[in-house]
Amino acid sequence: MKKKHLYTLLALIFTIALTSCSDKVIEDTNPERPRYKPSPTQVVDSFLKALKDENFEKAYDYSYVPNSDKDGYVIQMRNVFKENQITINSYNILGTQIYELSSSVIVELDSTLKSRTTGQLIHLKQKSKYTLGLFDKKWKVTGGDCVENCIEEVPEIEIAD
Repeated sequence: MKKKHLYTLLALIFTIALTSCSDKVIEDTNPERPRYKPSPTQVVDSFLKALKDENFEKAYDYSYVPNSDKDGYVIQMRNVFKENQITINSYNILGTQIYELSSSVIVELDSTLKSRTTGQLIHLKQKSKYTLGLFDKKWKVTGGDCVENCIEEVPEIEIAD
């Protein structure tokens, strides 16, 4: 009988110990890196939503474009989308990596655009990597590169000896 009381008492002490710690806030494990809002993931999401809606004025707000003003950016993007008949059908953010002053966001992009070689509209699902920089404590998209299933990739030609 004494063992049963001992186990009950130990279980009670363990439960009290757990509940006494449950309202404590766990400190950030990396306090030297501040967190800026919106996050890189949120910035890329908003940027791509603006491009999908062809709202280039809003897309500019999430971009770092040191060599153009807002009006020039909007005109350029409008022309690129029109000439290439680009339509972003959907996108899915797959992951984000944050470094000290930069970040990378990987996105699966589903789009329709005009083929450069045939002139026909093609449906394309690709993975792209967007890079971001920190400017005045705000994340901005600085560039994007296709990393998988890029449009009309030219296969390597093997030359036989």
